[in-house]
Amino acid sequence: MKLNIISLDNPFPPDYGGAIDIYYKLKYLSIIGCKINLHYFYSKRNPSPELESICNKVYYYPRKSIIKSNLNILIPYVVSSRDSKELINNLSTNKHPILFDGLQSTLISKSNKLKNRKKYLRLHNIESKYMKYLSYNEKNWIRKIGLKLDSFRYKSFEKKVSQFETIFAISEKDQKFYKKYHPNVEILNVFHGQSKVLSRLGKGEYILYHGNFDVSENLNAALFLIYKVFNNLQFPIKIAGKNALKNLKPYITNSNIELIDNPNLGFMQKLIMDAHINVLPTFQATGVKLKLINSLYLGRHCIVNNKMISPTPQLKKLCSICNSPDEFIKLINEKIELLFLENDIKVRDSILQKYFDNLENSKKLKKHLFDE
Repeated sequence: MKLNIISLDNPFPPDYGGAIDIYYKLKYLSIIGCKINLHYFYSKRNPSPELESICNKVYYYPRKSIIKSNLNILIPYVVSSRDSKELINNLSTNKHPILFDGLQSTLISKSNKLKNRKKYLRLHNIESKYMKYLSYNEKNWIRKIGLKLDSFRYKSFEKKVSQFETIFAISEKDQKFYKKYHPNVEILNVFHGQSKVLSRLGKGEYILYHGNFDVSENLNAALFLIYKVFNNLQFPIKIAGKNALKNLKPYITNSNIELIDNPNLGFMQKLIMDAHINVLPTFQATGVKLKLINSLYLGRHCIVNNKMISPTPQLKKLCSICNSPDEFIKLINEKIELLFLENDIKVRDSILQKYFDNLENSKKLKKHLFDE
């Protein structure tokens, strides 16, 4: 079984949402016998030889600059910059199915050279909404304008998906949205790096919030916690993630809060496992939050708000949900002395393995791609 996958980005290392989903999709499709020709676009994330161990062949194409892109008022720049005649020529050398991973990668999908090919689309978000929410939180006015423009362009572009045999949405909300534009929209839950629940029994040492603080969504959530929740607590608190010091140090006045800057994957997993509570609010209810999936596989108690759990309602039973600062403070005070028990792990394992088993989800995808 041979397959072409076109990725919106270099998926290695798998250190942010889209890359994690793509990388582990490649890994598990490979495990179940798919021979993958991977084609990916890159800009800042340079080519990675590590992908060759799980793919049959790897091709990579530089994204075009805004000057070189064929700009169109109805096509988002993040789409128009992913254009390549070389990619079309490489795809034309075989007749394998083509999976476009990310709406950003689909500019060439209507090429006449690919007209009679079986093409599929994996979605990571409702991009018009995702870009709009990012623009709300963006402080740099040039980036804010760019995000607003791409959000506007996506509203038209994301409706034109008739060229695909099947669309794989990441959540029920996204499935419902795309069923207005395509008859075959399946839910394919997110792929991730966990194979079993590793949560530890008993009591952890601190409260943890983690994220990439170059992303405005995470930065705003961290500031909400610092000012309205953490400053009213007496427990040890750790905030860990990409560029935590640069983005958050000016706002830390509470000696109970420790910033951990740029932890590697292994250290981040240890931080999640050693915490007693993972506190995970968001103000952007788009996509599936992989930090929540990882915290449930690795950590103890998880406290979230409605927007964090909204894309994955099947996980409600595994989280404590609140929304206001007072509710967060109250729940943290309740959970801080509550031991994590064997039964908590059993319940967590049953739900996570039912919906988020990488191997089973790769088999589901394979069945669609090869009409099994």
